[in-house]
Amino acid sequence: MKSWIEGRDFDGGSNFIQTGSGAERGEDIEMSGATVADQDFIAAARQDIPRLIAEVRRLRALQTK
Repeated sequence: MKSWIEGRDFDGGSNFIQTGSGAERGEDIEMSGATVADQDFIAAARQDIPRLIAEVRRLRALQTK
């Protein structure tokens, strides 16, 4: 997913989250009342949260050694 913000990433239109790309592109997500930071966080969460969990597990494993 990618967050697209009018004026930051493109000119004209509205803010949205792009789901997928190319032939795998799904419907765009438009949110009402979300801040730019909210939208960026939501768009990145799918990739970032699994990495965060993996890092927490790695650090916990280091503590038990």
